[in-house]
Amino acid sequence: MNTIIYNLIKNFLSVIVICLTSITSFNLNQENIQIYNQDNIKSTNISNKIIKYDVIKKYNFKLPYGEEKIITEGQNGIQVLDSNNNYITLQEKIDKVVEIGLGKNGSYNGILTSYGPDCASCDGRGYVSCPKKDGTWFSIINDGIYYNDSEYGDVRVVAADQREFPCGTVLEISNSYLNEPIYGIVLDTGYSMKKAYNNGIIHIDLAFKSEKEININTNNDTNFNVKRWGW
Repeated sequence: MNTIIYNLIKNFLSVIVICLTSITSFNLNQENIQIYNQDNIKSTNISNKIIKYDVIKKYNFKLPYGEEKIITEGQNGIQVLDSNNNYITLQEKIDKVVEIGLGKNGSYNGILTSYGPDCASCDGRGYVSCPKKDGTWFSIINDGIYYNDSEYGDVRVVAADQREFPCGTVLEISNSYLNEPIYGIVLDTGYSMKKAYNNGIIHIDLAFKSEKEININTNNDTNFNVKRWGW
């Protein structure tokens, strides 16, 4: 008799446990986020809150007027509700930082030519007229035709009239003869550029290692768009 009663009680308790488990599972499934433990077997759900990032605008006179440049991409933050109903930070928000140009408008149309350090009017040593940002000197012969800029990476060395384009100015250059736009940095100047500027003409000279390596023709319909004014 005692055995029968014992088995009845045992079965009754089992039914209660199953019901409680079902109720618990139902409540958990109503939550918003599922987080898995390391063994990838058990899981639980918790509520979360998204913290939207802010957009911080900075104004820069070295950027042409109205041009925008993203300095830092934004990322939303995430907070989760712990067992004490307190929100804890799971992921910090990162504000988006955007620079907005207030500098001079930098869109031009003019002439693109090419030169090498062994040109007739060059001294043959390959040194450009502008010091680098760190004050040292750049040589086309020793350093090549690309300059590694901290903002724009490897950009071509160009010569221009520095009354209009200060040393360190970065230009986007495009015309029908170039396969795709190229970026150039003003590190040099020359008589032809100055003469053209005196006559109201924009003339940019693209550097090559040698006059013998020049592989593009003079183009009188080239677009120059300033991406940064000077250093």
